[in-house]
Amino acid sequence: MGRRFSFAEWLIRPSPVRGRGFTLVELLVVIAIIATLIGLLLPAVQSARGSARRMQCMNNLRTLGQGLLIYENSYKNFPPGATSNGRSKPLTGAYSWAALILPFIEESALYAGLNPTSGGPAKDATNQPLLRTALKAFRCPEDRGPETWDVSQTGKDGDSGEYILNGGLSNYVAAHRAVAAFGSGAYTSGTDSKVGGFFLDSKTRIKDISDGTTKSIALSERVWMYPAGYMQTSVGIYAGTWAGAGGTINGDASWVQPTSFAPARLINDPTASRTHRSLSSLHLGGGVNAVAFDNSTRFISDNIDHFINPSGNKDPNDAVDSVLEYLISIKDSNPVSFP
Repeated sequence: MGRRFSFAEWLIRPSPVRGRGFTLVELLVVIAIIATLIGLLLPAVQSARGSARRMQCMNNLRTLGQGLLIYENSYKNFPPGATSNGRSKPLTGAYSWAALILPFIEESALYAGLNPTSGGPAKDATNQPLLRTALKAFRCPEDRGPETWDVSQTGKDGDSGEYILNGGLSNYVAAHRAVAAFGSGAYTSGTDSKVGGFFLDSKTRIKDISDGTTKSIALSERVWMYPAGYMQTSVGIYAGTWAGAGGTINGDASWVQPTSFAPARLINDPTASRTHRSLSSLHLGGGVNAVAFDNSTRFISDNIDHFINPSGNKDPNDAVDSVLEYLISIKDSNPVSFP
């Protein structure tokens, strides 16, 4: 006969364990909680990755800015925006500021192969294998463009002569002029009050930057192309080529597109033409990175004060009258700090 339990023992006696699974409702609740957590985490992860890519982009600009300063220390002036090598205009190809700083960013062998200071035109067929070199220092990790610039990829036949076809892509362009450069002739002179630090055959010295090296943009960004649907459109932007321009006209306005910038439109304005001479990026939150002549890096918002005149800024005599234009011009006598 089994042992009898007292009433008190019976109350505290453990109940037999019965195994059971989750009900359908419980499973659905768990799945909903996990989905909610993932939904909350994904934006944070994407933001962290975007911040990391933007920081890498800034590091690239800092590397290039350091190359500019080493060049200036060696030659007592910054490299020209593009060099004619003494050839008369129109040119069949002009090497860019980027090609000239190659020895100072650990690309001495590539520089020696191209021989940009005394060799032939930048678009010489013999240079093609070297011109196609993809250089990470010139690529923003946020950009989705190809390794090399190929006119067949865009159908941009009207401007193909300005590019070195099959040249290595560059997302970084130099400050050419505060006001858009259209036409020819007026943009090759250091006496132009609207000029940036880089124009054809320029030799800008530290003392020429009267607005101050900390308050003048040296380099900034241009994206290869906005993806379809981005900002409600898919306007082509087209980044530059690090090596230089395929050809120039009588002035230097045509090589602004592949090597430098003279903004004809607002930053990241995909709704208008001529954005290929302005500034753009695909960074989260908009804006572009920039490096000043003292090699300090800045982030410039899309919302920076930038006045574009009603005619589309096609007047080369348009005034320097907004914050972005003040930051680009090196001698407008109105130095402003980065916002």
